[in-house]
This record gives sequence, C-alpha cells and structure tokens, in this order.
Amino acid sequence: MIAPEGTPLEGAKGLLAYLQRKRRWIFDSVREIEEKHRQLLTQRYASGAKLQYRGRWLMLDVQAVDAPTVQIQCRSKFHVAAPKHLEGVERMEAIRTSFHEWLRRRAERDMRLWGQQYESALSARAEGYRLSNAKGRWGSLGQDNVIRIHWRLVQAPKAAMEYVVAHEVAHLFERNHGPRFWSVLAKAMPDWEERKTMLERWEHDHRAV
Repeated sequence: MIAPEGTPLEGAKGLLAYLQRKRRWIFDSVREIEEKHRQLLTQRYASGAKLQYRGRWLMLDVQAVDAPTVQIQCRSKFHVAAPKHLEGVERMEAIRTSFHEWLRRRAERDMRLWGQQYESALSARAEGYRLSNAKGRWGSLGQDNVIRIHWRLVQAPKAAMEYVVAHEVAHLFERNHGPRFWSVLAKAMPDWEERKTMLERWEHDHRAV
C-alpha cells in the first residue's frame, strides 16, 4: 500500500487508523492472493500438466511465443502458446485465465445448441440462456424462464452436460420433480437415467480445476 506524501501516521486521519478500519479488507485480499497462488501451485498450468475437458484429462503442451496474449487449441491435447515475456506464476495465471475463458466459450456454445434442440423436441420456449457459477447447482430455471447452466459442466462427459440442459428445458413444463416432470424429460431423452448416473459419478470423482 502506498500513502500520499505527508500522510500522518497517528491520529483519526492517520495511516494507522486507516489500516485499522481496512483490516478486514486487507486480510481478505491477502488470503485471496494466497489461495490463488496455492491453486496455481497445486494445478500447474505448464507442459505435462493435465486438465479436464469433456470428461477426459488432456495434457498441456506450452510453448513460449512472440505474441501479446495466450492462445489455446485442442487437438488430442491442449496446445498453449504463451507470450515470451510471461514467466513463473504470472505465466500460469495468464494460462489459467485463458483456459477458463476457453471453457466458458465452449460451454455457452453447447448450452445454447442443446437448449434449442430440446426446446424444439418438447415444443417449449425459454426466455434465454446464461452461464452460471452458482455453488451447488449445475443448472436452474429462473422465474424469468431463463435457463442457467454451470460453465464447469463442459469438463464433464458430454452426455452429462446435455442431460442438465434437457433437464432444465423440461422444467418449463413442470417446476418440480414429480412424475409428470420425468415423463416430459423421457419424451426428449429416453436414456436420461443413464446420463444422470454419469453426472453423479463424475461429480463424485471430479474436483474442478
């Protein structure tokens, strides 16, 4: 923290009083930074590391290149081009951020594609689709009839994420999980039970990066 020149140390308007008032914010900020660095060290975003996509663990191949931003391509493994000027934790943080953005773009694409397919199959209409980061919920249908799907589901098997999208579309007919709801879902997705089991198995085994 940098204080303006001439800021008094003592007194109601002094630096010590300010730090005392902001101690919770300072503590939380330091803890957030420490946690972020801990995650980066635990999940290394470097060549040889493995990240999950579509239920499979794919290896990273990181190359330093003369480019302004991180570029990611997926062809049997993740090919990552990282700017040469980034090193250490700074490079891993840039790759982590780019990787999450890459996942979110694909999650949104698939969510909308499947949503439209199941709307057509069930003659339903959602007001829109949004990605979610809600803890403890893979999908939801709001009172506004907007379907929200957790973006990390793109790391689950494809059939599992598709099940969640179809599940929320079926809620357009029935908001609860009574017999009518499961009957509606079965019309569009006869194998929903297998997919639900797949999702539960992945959720139990998987710890998102």
